[in-house]
Amino acid sequence: MELKSYEKPWLPALKGAFLILFGIIAMIQIIGGIKPLAILFAVLIGATGASLIAAGVLSGKSQLKGWHLITGAFNLAFAVALLMKIDSPREVILWIMLAWIVFYALTELVEAGILFKNNNAFFALFVLNALLTILFGYFLHVVMGNFNPQSVFYIGIIAFVFGIANLLSAYLLSRA
Repeated sequence: MELKSYEKPWLPALKGAFLILFGIIAMIQIIGGIKPLAILFAVLIGATGASLIAAGVLSGKSQLKGWHLITGAFNLAFAVALLMKIDSPREVILWIMLAWIVFYALTELVEAGILFKNNNAFFALFVLNALLTILFGYFLHVVMGNFNPQSVFYIGIIAFVFGIANLLSAYLLSRA
């Protein structure tokens, strides 16, 4: 859930749906290794980037237009980098994913600060999203040293919870 989607609750809903799908696939382990999961993750990042760019283009003269476009472009750059390094060793793939997670958590915290400054109670949703992102990144970092089915399952659980949190955030935004 992002400030860029504050007036467009379908953006966090889309991200939540992708994260739930990613989580389910990781938990039931239908995909065998890191490469297929990385491709799915790149699709998630790319869809987020495309949605942000679309929100920026469609926002007209909004003061957040530049923020939408820049963060969307960074998301697309991470997706392309991940897809270009898909045949690299798993550590390289995981570091790219971890770099995106850090970037995303930082943008969430900045947006939470903006909302807090504006006395908007939705800042708590952004802080929650940033904390879940950091938790997801922590588990991804742990997996870097020990990529096994159990660790992939744990990452799937975090992604699933993260996706549900995004869907709930989208619901709350749609009711505001």
